[in-house]
Amino acid sequence: MTPLAEADWLNALIGFMQAAQLGLLRLLAWLGIAGTSHDQSTWPWPLRLSGENLLIDLGQARRLALTLLVLAAALLALLLALAWRRQRIVLVAMVPLLLAAAPWPEAHVVLVPAHPTSFHRSTTGFSAASIAQGRALYAQHCIGCHGADGRGQGPLAAAQPVWPPNLSSPLLWRRADGDLLWRVLHGTQDRHGASTMPAFDGQFGAREAWALIDFMKAQGAGQSLRATGFWAQPIGLPDVAVRCEGRAPRTFASWRG
Repeated sequence: MTPLAEADWLNALIGFMQAAQLGLLRLLAWLGIAGTSHDQSTWPWPLRLSGENLLIDLGQARRLALTLLVLAAALLALLLALAWRRQRIVLVAMVPLLLAAAPWPEAHVVLVPAHPTSFHRSTTGFSAASIAQGRALYAQHCIGCHGADGRGQGPLAAAQPVWPPNLSSPLLWRRADGDLLWRVLHGTQDRHGASTMPAFDGQFGAREAWALIDFMKAQGAGQSLRATGFWAQPIGLPDVAVRCEGRAPRTFASWRG
């Protein structure tokens, strides 16, 4: 399998997982079961399916894809059993055999801790204005620990209980945007519950937190470009107004898609 073909099926699998979870969240919101925060529906469970981990462990991604195919075959067998009386016993008996034969992936790879905001989406549009706002917030609240370049080597880094992460590494892109929002607003803790990063919920709101995340992504892409000559992770161009000669201004966002 070529790298391009491999990327196609993996992207399709991750897209299916994301769409299925978003669809479930919308259904829960429609039924009035899911709560809301920051004007968006909240995820009600402590775990979620992790597409980002599958980008790291391709073997587990293949096992998950095969398991989904087996589950589809088991569901088809049940539907046929309802309509085909003669072979009902055989079809029903096939279901546990299929489930037992499925190459189930490891749970700790597919399932990861979730936050109420895990499926929240940024409201800024990744605009130049929001990145500039995030830059000011970063200089005020984050530069002491994470450093001017985001590599986690600020003047206060050594005094922290845990060394600040490198925001220019792929780690930032492996986090769901909603999880980043939660970490910014509510801080982070180690496995013993001790604070490793302060919460900023009392100092600014979700709109400012999204702007800060926009800046961290833009900064990470810039640092990657300086270090390697290319952007290691996909990132959209900041949304700014562009004027072509003889035409009205138009934003980059209007060309996306």
